[in-house]
Formats: sequence, C-alpha cells, structure tokens
Amino acid sequence: MNQFTKSLRLLAAAAIATTMLTGLSDAAFAQELTIRIATVNAPTSESWKGVMATAERVTERTEGRVKFEGFPSGQLGTTTDSIEQASQGLPVMTFTSASFLSSFGVPELSIVEGPFIVSNTDEAENLAFSDLMQGYYDTLAETAGIRVVALNWFDGPRHMIGNAGYPSPEDLQGVRMRVPPVETWLKTFEPLGVIATTVEAAEVYSALSQGVVTAAESPLTGLRASGWPEVAKEITMTGHFNLFTGWVMSEVAFQQIGEEDRAILLEEFRKGGQDLTEISANMEAEIRKEFEASGVTFHEADLDAYRKATASFYTSFPDWPDGLYDQVRAAAAGN
Repeated sequence: MNQFTKSLRLLAAAAIATTMLTGLSDAAFAQELTIRIATVNAPTSESWKGVMATAERVTERTEGRVKFEGFPSGQLGTTTDSIEQASQGLPVMTFTSASFLSSFGVPELSIVEGPFIVSNTDEAENLAFSDLMQGYYDTLAETAGIRVVALNWFDGPRHMIGNAGYPSPEDLQGVRMRVPPVETWLKTFEPLGVIATTVEAAEVYSALSQGVVTAAESPLTGLRASGWPEVAKEITMTGHFNLFTGWVMSEVAFQQIGEEDRAILLEEFRKGGQDLTEISANMEAEIRKEFEASGVTFHEADLDAYRKATASFYTSFPDWPDGLYDQVRAAAAGN
C-alpha cells in the first residue's frame, strides 16, 4: 500500500467517524446537499450531457434536497484531484474508471477493464451491478472514502486506428501505437509486440499526422470527436476494451443524504449510464457510415486470435486472488 492510499484511508476513516458522531447518516432525516460534479471532459461530451440530465432528474425527484453544480473541462483539477477532494469528505462527484479506482486500495477492480473481459454491453451491465463488484465498491468506500454511484457509463468498445489494418495480432508487431501510461493498457498491448508510445490525448492527432505514432485506439464516438480519421484511414474493429467508466463521490457526503434520496440517486445514475450506452451504440452505426463515406476502410479482426494473444494479461497481476477471472466471467454472465 502506497503512502497516498494510507493517507486516504486515514482521512476517510476520520471523516466517516465524524459523520457518524454527528448523526448525519441517520436516514430518518432528509438532509439537503449540493454536490459539485467534476470531470475533465468537455461540456460537449455525451457523458457531460448525460450527467446534467441525470442530475436534473435527481433534484426533481428529491424535491430539491439533492442539488448539483457542474464543473466540466477540469475546472476542479484533474481526476485525481477530484477523487482526493471526495475522499476528504467534500461533496464532490467525478467521472472516472474502474482501472483508475483500482489504485485506491482495491486492485481487483482493474480486471474488469482487461482485454475482452466482456462480450457485449449486456454482460458489462451485469458485471457493473453484480454482488462481486458491489463488494469492491463497499471496500472502496470503507478504505478510501469513495462511493461508487454507477460504473455503467459505457461509451462503446474501443477499436484500433492506424495507417494500416490489423486483422491479426501479428500485424501489430513493431507498430508505434499511442498507449496511455496506464497499467491495464500497457499489459494488454505489450504481448502484441507494439512499440507503446505515450502521447497526451490532445496531441494524438498531430502525432498521427506527423508519424510520431502510426496507430492509436478509441471508441468510434471518440474517433469522431477527436478527428483522428482525418489523418489515419484504417480502422480495425477489435473491441478490445469496454471501459467501466462512471461516477464516484464522497462516502461522507453520500451518507449525509437521506436513505430514500440515496436510492433515487443510485437509480437515476444507473439509468443515466444505460442511456449513454444506448446513445453510443446508436451513434456507432451512424459514425461508421459517415467514416466510410469519407474514405475510411474498416477491417474485421480475428477476435479469437486476439484473445489468445492477450491472455497473459490475466496472469500478470500478483495482487489478484486466485480464481478472480472465473468469478468475473460468472458475474458478467449473470450467475
């Protein structure tokens, strides 16, 4: 456990203890709370539009007891900054992902963003709200003071884009691919033989156009927003990741909300995720037609070969308990 995680646990424990002593978690009282919603995403992003609509529904259904203020485009700092604020008991909610949260004392969470862990969004939805995942969410609340509100805000599977198609894993040997400096990404792409290159998201367009990298990966919705297909005309439909993104908030603030209002909050944010999933799926077909009309070529991937080539991912995390992969697959299947 690193020093940052230890500090978070101490802060969370102190804040929760204070909340309990003052009786703020008593569900008999209808507490009023204004939550600051923070994200590094732009206000034009589908996730931001969705969370604002969700927040409005929550405020209406709670008769104004739970209100929200919006801070997009990193106005409250980075994702790490917002999570740290939430862990200290501030009424902050932020957009993040399971693999990011895994570093806050629950390493098992990183497995759900491994390659090909789910086959479709139905399985992803099952997994996000399974008893297995709920146990990890509760541990996160206890150890870091961070409450998962919903991690089912799926914006579509991620595919590969480059100056060539990559229908087989062997096609990636020696390819300079933009890979974020995140452990789940690195451990997925290293066995494929790519030359993993770190480039900030805002700089990928120029990196592709200048040949600094020759490949990258993103959902189709992200490719449209970024404009990468203007400089890279080959997309391979690998669907290698389906990121478990969504919203987390301060556990202390969560407990300050009355029990019935907490249920409304959780229900509406789950619905918000389902809405985003549907919107993203509908947009994919539209985006593919749009891209093809502009000269982009799509390639189908040998998914069985890709699964075999990335299977080492699931044996590369020493912090995972034995049998975790089988437990996750069972939860995704609804068992």
